[in-house]
Amino acid sequence: MPASVTERDLDPKRLKILRVTILHGVALPFMWARAKVLTDGTVYRVNGHHSSNVLAGMNGTMPTGLVAHIDDFEVPDVLRLAELFRQFDSRRSARSVGDIAGAYQMIMPPLQSVSRLAGRRAIEGAAWHEHRVFGADVPKGDDMFVLFHDPRYHSFVQFVGRVYSKKTPEFTTPVIGAMFATFDRAPEHAEAFWLAVSRQGGGNDDKHPATVLDAWLLSAKDAKDKPSAMEIFRACVVAWNASRNNRSLDRIGRYDAKKGFPDIE
Repeated sequence: MPASVTERDLDPKRLKILRVTILHGVALPFMWARAKVLTDGTVYRVNGHHSSNVLAGMNGTMPTGLVAHIDDFEVPDVLRLAELFRQFDSRRSARSVGDIAGAYQMIMPPLQSVSRLAGRRAIEGAAWHEHRVFGADVPKGDDMFVLFHDPRYHSFVQFVGRVYSKKTPEFTTPVIGAMFATFDRAPEHAEAFWLAVSRQGGGNDDKHPATVLDAWLLSAKDAKDKPSAMEIFRACVVAWNASRNNRSLDRIGRYDAKKGFPDIE
C-alpha cells in the first residue's frame, strides 16, 4: 500500500523498541489507518509506518494472537492528509515520564499520599545514587520506576514528599541522591537537615551548614560554569557532615576529583 508522504521517517531506535515490545508479549493491538483521497481515488497508509515494517521483517516469529485494528478514512484532497496525520499520537496526549512514574507510584498504597512530582524525583535520586556512587546495576529509563515496588524505598519516597516541592528547584537529582544517602544513615537528622536547606537554611546563622549549602546550591543552579553532578553530591556531604558534628561551616570548598568526596557521617 502506498504510504502517505506525511508519515514519519523510519527511526531505527523506534523499530528496535517495537520489536522488543512485540517479542516480550506486551504489545497492544496496533492502530493502523488508511485514507482514500477523493480527488484521485488513491488509498494511502497514513499511520503504522514503524509497526508494519517491524512485523513485515519478523517473518511470523511473533506472539500468537497479535492483531491490528485498521480504520478507513476519506479525505477530499491530499492537503487534508496532513490534518488527518496530526490526529494520531498527538504530542499533547503522549505519555510523559511523569505520567509513567505516577502510574507505578500510585499502585502502591503507602505512596499514594506523596505528590507525583516528589515521588518521581525521589526514585530518580535514589537510582542515581545507587548507580553513580555505589556502582549498582539499576533499571534505566522508564523501567527505573519499578523501584516504587521495592519497600526499601517507601520511607525515603515519603520523606522526599515532605521536603521536596516546586519551590526547591535547586534540589536536582544529585542533591536528592545525597538525601537518599543521608536518610539511610540517620533518618531523623536527615529530615531536620534537609527541611532546613529547603527553607533557606538555619535562621540568622549564616554559617549554619544548611544555610551555606542552600546558598551554594542556588548559586550553582544559576552559574554559567555549572558544577558536575559529583561536585554537587560532594557539597551536600560536606554540609551534612558539618551538621552531624554541630560545626559551623564557612564555605563548601573546591572539589578535587582525585580525592572524591568524604565519608557520610
